[in-house]
Amino acid sequence: MPRGREAAHSRASVVAAIAVLAPAIALTGCSPAGIAGPSPASEPDASSSASAAPEPTPAPLPVPQVVPGPPRLGPDRTGALVPRLAAMRTDTFAASARWATPPGVTEFGEALTARLEEALLAYVGERGVGWQPGVDLVAGGAAEACWGGSLTTPIAASLTVDCSIVVASGPLLGERLSLARREAGVAPSVVREVWYADAATGAVFGGAGLYAAGQESRVLALVAEGLRAGGRIEPGDDPFAGLGADAQRALLADSAVTPAGVVITTASAADAGRVASVHVPGRLLGPMLSEQGRTALAGAAAGGDYAPADAVVGDDPVDCSFVPCVSITFDDGPSSLTPGLLDLLDRERAPATFFVQGSAVQTSPDVAARIVASGHQIGNHTWRHPNLTKLEDDEVKKEISRTQQAIANATGAGATSMRPPYGASNAKVRDLVDLPVIVWDVDTRDWEDPGVDAVVDRAVTQSSRGSIVLMHDTHQETVDAVPAIIRGLRERGFALSTVAGQFGGALPGPGTLVSRGPR
Repeated sequence: MPRGREAAHSRASVVAAIAVLAPAIALTGCSPAGIAGPSPASEPDASSSASAAPEPTPAPLPVPQVVPGPPRLGPDRTGALVPRLAAMRTDTFAASARWATPPGVTEFGEALTARLEEALLAYVGERGVGWQPGVDLVAGGAAEACWGGSLTTPIAASLTVDCSIVVASGPLLGERLSLARREAGVAPSVVREVWYADAATGAVFGGAGLYAAGQESRVLALVAEGLRAGGRIEPGDDPFAGLGADAQRALLADSAVTPAGVVITTASAADAGRVASVHVPGRLLGPMLSEQGRTALAGAAAGGDYAPADAVVGDDPVDCSFVPCVSITFDDGPSSLTPGLLDLLDRERAPATFFVQGSAVQTSPDVAARIVASGHQIGNHTWRHPNLTKLEDDEVKKEISRTQQAIANATGAGATSMRPPYGASNAKVRDLVDLPVIVWDVDTRDWEDPGVDAVVDRAVTQSSRGSIVLMHDTHQETVDAVPAIIRGLRERGFALSTVAGQFGGALPGPGTLVSRGPR
């Protein structure tokens, strides 16, 4: 089983603990909007004379009030997150999910991925088909974390999961999911839930976890107060009266922290099930919050950039049976351009596969070591780049073994795959090489120096699910093209993976010729 899917399913207990789902409610045209919360009570001016006026009357406590919706942070605040997108379409239905995870393997990321994988696989399973990842289906793809469009072409039957980041401050992350289901002739339905992670403590919990057990009715009483004040329900009405504890906590699953309190979104009976959001000030909620709820509100109030735990690029899990993958590969290095390329890949959190020449590794062992330390895959590209089909058997073996030794000396381990120069191999060569033989199905022909735009166009437009893209980290134009290639592939909906990652970390056996990943 691929690493991403195996890890996700290993967290089933986490999902069960925190995925407290709100009941299905009618879809509304009310769109989310940012909210900073009510202004804090004004403080006396310290510069004014004590005799100039009597001591000011304390400002009244802020009150619950209807607001346009929970906060939604833009890409400028969510750059540390890893965007995710899974989508599929047939002639009769479409399913898609957009979400974001912290870098590396985290309980939050695994649980969220498992939650959405379960939802999408169940949806397509109802229709008697298997999951087949697709691309070019969702506007914006996976280029930005929780920021993009919906299905590019509407279809009568669909499950669409969108996400928004409600808080990303210090170690605190809050992500809101909206699962919308549409069927011909049936009223649309949507389930909304907010998930939280605290990188400092490792805590992962749902929106209802902001509140102490037994305090649900008091929290909902404040929501009802806000609905009455906003004219959403009649004076004296309480839409939450008579609900049991489980139903109350389900209603509180859509609770988004702000610097000044919590935005709680529920269905309003007065509006025939339309969604209503009420901002409840933290000063009123204080006694009703759980310990993790108090920590979350304090984190949101503190502000600052999101600071997840450190993780190298290669630690970001990806399941290429669930999301469509592409591998970008670089031949002939390491060169003087490789360190800058690695900087770029680290910044973009884009894993790659490097097929290195042994002579270049001997010259730059530190760069080869950095490739491996960053979690990229390293492969054997012979010692001096000959056409192996024109060599004697012992020369073929020497080209490979000498390079394996140079890689092992630099990195502590030999390569687990090889790429023959020029892609040239035959049955004899493959029998002599005790490694899988990796070639490609997308050739950017960057060695022709066709210009940055041509390299980008070939890499992005010619790729399909499972593609292996050939480039060389010995050409400046190629390095210059990489940022646009990464963005272009992600905008189409691709996830980037090493070649081994496309096979769940276990490449085919020695001598097997591989030109693309599984499809």
